[in-house]
Amino acid sequence: MTALELRADLLQEIIKNADNTDILQKVLEFFRSLTQKKTDPTEMTKEEFFAKLEKSREQAARGEVYSKHDDESFDDFFKRMSKEKCIK
Repeated sequence: MTALELRADLLQEIIKNADNTDILQKVLEFFRSLTQKKTDPTEMTKEEFFAKLEKSREQAARGEVYSKHDDESFDDFFKRMSKEKCIK
């Protein structure tokens, strides 16, 4: 089905239900949920990134660092770090 055909079908269905405000409201909300840009919880500004980097440098300068043991897998390292509450 082409975009033109889909658009025509969609508009036909909307016109059929033009008097039903409940359906129109649900369709509108659903359409907006599909088309609105989703926010990325990990996104940060350039300033926030550099502030985080500076905080990390300060922690490292104070010796607040963690090292992986030679015989430790990364999975085990991350588990150990989460238990030590250093990962937030």
